[in-house]
Amino acid sequence: MTAALKALISAALAGLLGLDSVQAGQFLLSRPAFVGPLLGWLNGCPVEGAKLGILLELLYIDFIPVGGVVPPNGTAAAAVGVLAHSAGGLAPSLAFFFGLAAGVLYAPLEYRLRAARSGLNALVEAQVAAGDFRLGRWLARAMLVENLALSGFALAGAGLAALVASVPWTARLYPGTDFAYSLMPWLGLSGLYFRFRTQVYKKG
Repeated sequence: MTAALKALISAALAGLLGLDSVQAGQFLLSRPAFVGPLLGWLNGCPVEGAKLGILLELLYIDFIPVGGVVPPNGTAAAAVGVLAHSAGGLAPSLAFFFGLAAGVLYAPLEYRLRAARSGLNALVEAQVAAGDFRLGRWLARAMLVENLALSGFALAGAGLAALVASVPWTARLYPGTDFAYSLMPWLGLSGLYFRFRTQVYKKG
């Protein structure tokens, strides 16, 4: 299986897993801790994928969607991060920050997708009021659009990573990104500690 085909399958799979966050199931299959290792295994870099996914999980675990606030998308972050390394050719450290930025950048797009789905509510209500309960096409349409958006975003991220990797001076960034990457476990664990500490005090 070629690297391009693996990237295409990975992007499509990421799009499917992303549906689990809101529209289908909510079995935590869209979490970075699952997406990272899975895509890493599929692309021949299971260790890098697992490390990237777990670190993103630690950093994103404290983001909670409240009201109209859309947090960074962990699925997009993990997918772009893994593909930036496996297909784009970036070092794991720079690929991680690539993915981290992708998760943040996907949030405005996700907000627009949710707003577009909300715009269909009036049509669905009118259909139900008319006695027609065949809502499968609306659900299929919403899921297809969400899937294509996330898949396309992941592929675009991989393409951009490949472009960045082709620039000669990119390698000069690696000492700095490697050092910053080495600090991420401590940053994630410290955030997790303070989160649990706050919860303990609330219960006390």
